[in-house]
Amino acid sequence: MRIAHISDLHFWQITLNPRLLAGKRFLGMGNLLLNRAWKYRMDTMPALVQRIREIEPDHLLITGDLTTTALEEEFRAVREALEPLAPKPSSLTVIPGNHDRYTRESMRSRVFERYFAEFAPSEGYPWLKSIGEGTGVLGLDPTHPNPISALGTITLEHLRQAARLLDEAVPRIERLLIACHYPVALPAGIIDGRGHGLRGCRDLHAFLARWSPNLYCHGHVHASWAFSPNTLPRTLCLDPGAALKVRRRSGVHASMFEIVLDGDAVEVRRHALREGAWRVETVARVPQFFNGASPVARPPSQPFAS
Repeated sequence: MRIAHISDLHFWQITLNPRLLAGKRFLGMGNLLLNRAWKYRMDTMPALVQRIREIEPDHLLITGDLTTTALEEEFRAVREALEPLAPKPSSLTVIPGNHDRYTRESMRSRVFERYFAEFAPSEGYPWLKSIGEGTGVLGLDPTHPNPISALGTITLEHLRQAARLLDEAVPRIERLLIACHYPVALPAGIIDGRGHGLRGCRDLHAFLARWSPNLYCHGHVHASWAFSPNTLPRTLCLDPGAALKVRRRSGVHASMFEIVLDGDAVEVRRHALREGAWRVETVARVPQFFNGASPVARPPSQPFAS
């Protein structure tokens, strides 16, 4: 099975409509004008879509932050950009990021759900989705609007519900991917602000230890890595990086992960668009991952394209 994993597309739309600029979105629009609009280039999206089509994945996983300020126009644009992939529930899984719940209004109006609910097995979180060949995606959602910070919150009850889904799964899930926008751990050398983290991370850590081996697919931090924390040796944390971010130092203009599952084996390849050509490197390879082997991945002190 071949899975394409992308995250943090951050489609953006500039608006000067006062009705839409109340609260946090006013600050976000200022950041967009001064910063993000120069770093996140939506005109690279067709090249990314074409690359996904070329590797012919069995499934596409998007781990949140499809938008920048959760405007309807942003959701509409990203949904249209994904149409060439002929998305259907069996071939695409999408979870929200904190930018997709940017304001209380976007949460109340369920704008994310209006565009992407069809790709989830239920309206509420958590949920468990079978994608074939004994493989399942567990969707967690710690996102919520926050007037100041980008903090997320995952509750013990949320994780208990997730545990029940896994306990009761028929047939049993043999290869588990956990999709959650927020990281559970950071590699050495990566520092994340206190207002950017996840409340309840310790409980999530314990959950991952109980339900291992697993691939923990996330985003949120705009660097790319594949590593296993020392305290979670049978969890492989995968962050493909911000898919459309321009990295001037490395020359990368787009990036994604290709996850290849072959029996118990896992291989993760990073695709990076540099100077108009896609470069591919293997960032993790574990022959017996789903049979109890601890991952041996690229050293986490060497982020691939931060």
